[in-house]
Amino acid sequence: MGRKILIVEDDAVYANLLSNYLLDRSFDVYTANNGKAALASMAQIKPNVVLCDLNLPDISGLKILESILQSPDAVPVIVISASDDMRDIREAVRLGAVDYLVKPVQQLDALEFAIENCLTRNTLEESYEHERWELDDHLDVLFQNDSIIERLTQDLVPHEHLYVQDVRVDHEFGLNDGDKLWIDYYRLAPNQVIMLMARAQAVAGQDVVALLVLKTMFNPILRSGLSGNMQLLSNPNELLTRLNNELCHSRIRAAFDLVCVWIDTKTKEVHWSQAGDKIMLSHEAKPDLAMGIWEKASYKMHKTQLDRAGFYLACEQTWLRASIVG
Repeated sequence: MGRKILIVEDDAVYANLLSNYLLDRSFDVYTANNGKAALASMAQIKPNVVLCDLNLPDISGLKILESILQSPDAVPVIVISASDDMRDIREAVRLGAVDYLVKPVQQLDALEFAIENCLTRNTLEESYEHERWELDDHLDVLFQNDSIIERLTQDLVPHEHLYVQDVRVDHEFGLNDGDKLWIDYYRLAPNQVIMLMARAQAVAGQDVVALLVLKTMFNPILRSGLSGNMQLLSNPNELLTRLNNELCHSRIRAAFDLVCVWIDTKTKEVHWSQAGDKIMLSHEAKPDLAMGIWEKASYKMHKTQLDRAGFYLACEQTWLRASIVG
């Protein structure tokens, strides 16, 4: 497992303190004293974790953070800043920082703990990549084995309703939709929910396997969200872009209609994105291109407020709904 850490810090004394501490703990440490040097170092060093100050002499640390996390090969970023302004903290977290530490960090073991958490998550995702390509190698077997497909189809349907505060998520799965659709929903944090509905357009008899591959691609993103990195899950347009890119590079030859909906159950704010036009929504918005067709497709994010009328998705004889109860 790689242990390369890039420290982006213009205070030479503080950068040296962090560097020596991490070197003593067997990390490979690199430093950059400004934003331009940091961005240049990313391609050369390929760090596993970046520690980034917000107040840099040339480029805002938030711009650096945004640039790193927009990359297809984004690495975890831990912000270390003298600013304890909640606006800076909120913006860093919104952009996707996995942690925010106010300097001077009194207990450097807290920094080490944050770095180890990042490395553990990366290892899980690398393991997933191996599993995904291994799955690709066995797709032909899956396509030809009806009994395997029948058992795996059960993974495409949630089994219980979900209550988060005063928001209920429930569904009804159409009797003959088991090999056509994937629906799911999860509680992500005390006040957050994500819902998904997907429909595959594959060659005859391969829809189920295509949906299972899509679900396999989604799982590490979900794990990342459950461990606190909400960047993709709270921005459905970025999630669809990520999944589309992976589908276009997989051996699956299918198009997918997919709607992803993120809900803050406290504020009732709803974010959603829609790929393809086969899934009907209670809230009108122009759908973007189905996934798996064009690698460079882009997806828009739409916003609304959840009200008593609820937010509905429907396809074939299946529906998925979030509503306010009580």
